[in-house]
Amino acid sequence: MSSNSTSSKEKDPVVLSYENFLLHESDVRLLVDDQWLNDSVIGFYMEYLNTEVFKNNPKVYFISPEIVQCIKECNVDDIAVFLDPLVKGKNYSYIFFPLNDQEQLQTVGGTHWSLVVYGAQDRRLFHMDSIFDSNEKQARKLALKLKFYFKDIVDIITPLATRQQQNSYDCGIHLICNAENVAQFVCANLDIREVDPVDVVDLQNKRTNLVDLIYKLARRKEIT
Repeated sequence: MSSNSTSSKEKDPVVLSYENFLLHESDVRLLVDDQWLNDSVIGFYMEYLNTEVFKNNPKVYFISPEIVQCIKECNVDDIAVFLDPLVKGKNYSYIFFPLNDQEQLQTVGGTHWSLVVYGAQDRRLFHMDSIFDSNEKQARKLALKLKFYFKDIVDIITPLATRQQQNSYDCGIHLICNAENVAQFVCANLDIREVDPVDVVDLQNKRTNLVDLIYKLARRKEIT
């Protein structure tokens, strides 16, 4: 191993290895320092919802942001390569897609997150955007790909009432809070169109709660 590689690991050590996700110290600092959340943090939490919060729940499934980005930017003939292993034959009622406005597959980043939810029984794609319709173009781009895959979608995008963010960096926090809030709502057999906006206190506390969760899972892994 080169000295540069060793030095890099020392400067940004892994805090948590969770399923297919590695969270580094720099990822945790995004939460602590009130910064825009990256794919690693969003992806980790989607996997946490799948693995622990909604474990074995046949109604909901959360896709990682990396897969969503590939679906959004790939050729329609390739969509099944990404989605079939995750959802084919599973009959999920709602599938959650964390959406980024980055338009390049080879480049990480972007400036805004929002949430797209596929409702199988509704045959619709629901969109929750914490800055009004900032991600509408990206949502429609993703929707056209998903319509090709699911085939039964009757409307391109149906907006859901969404609490609006009060700063320029909390779109990722809104996304994960919205995803969890909607999932809990539909798992109670309630109509997704009537979901209440996420609680302000939950939004305010989510960064601290996420940091606590990451270190709690890290300690649990050390014990096992």
